[in-house]
Amino acid sequence: MKKNRIGKASIIPDAIADKIIKRCKYPWQQTLLSIMRYTGERVGAVRLLQVSDVYADGSSQIALPEITFRSETRKRSAGKDAGVRQVPVSQKLREVLRTYRPGGSVWLFPSPSDHSSPVTVQAIDSFHRKAIAQLGLQNEGYSLHSYRRTFITKLYNKGVNTRTIMAITGHKSMASLQRYIDADPQKIRDAIDEI
Repeated sequence: MKKNRIGKASIIPDAIADKIIKRCKYPWQQTLLSIMRYTGERVGAVRLLQVSDVYADGSSQIALPEITFRSETRKRSAGKDAGVRQVPVSQKLREVLRTYRPGGSVWLFPSPSDHSSPVTVQAIDSFHRKAIAQLGLQNEGYSLHSYRRTFITKLYNKGVNTRTIMAITGHKSMASLQRYIDADPQKIRDAIDEI
């Protein structure tokens, strides 16, 4: 678990994720966290989404069937291309996107102070930490990266095979994927009881 911003981000139970997202003041904050939650993408790529990566028409609020995370916005190893990642839009995310109204910028999440630039990671981290603190959860190890770890762990716990998870998340190696999967304490107990 993450302590003082060091260590692995904790998995966020659904009820807690709901509370954190609802605690956020603005619809853009709620939408940004929902995209992270339901796609498993990192904050750096989500903040750089353009309206055309998500919506068929910026004014119609009709979400595309898939969100496109362009390769230049995604984390990559030195000298390697991260590749484009397209993630199907779940029904839950589609509802969130249906109610969101991007505000006339090319960016889905423009900076509040300069609509010609995307919001910064620091601004996102700040509102996220504030929501967590308001809920009294600041010592639980939740961070922006918790949404990616939770997404991957939930897929794994639902029995999705690792090759499919790699295709969904964009991981290139099993070793890098394994670091995201949290061991379920109940599954550990059940396994021991089988001996």
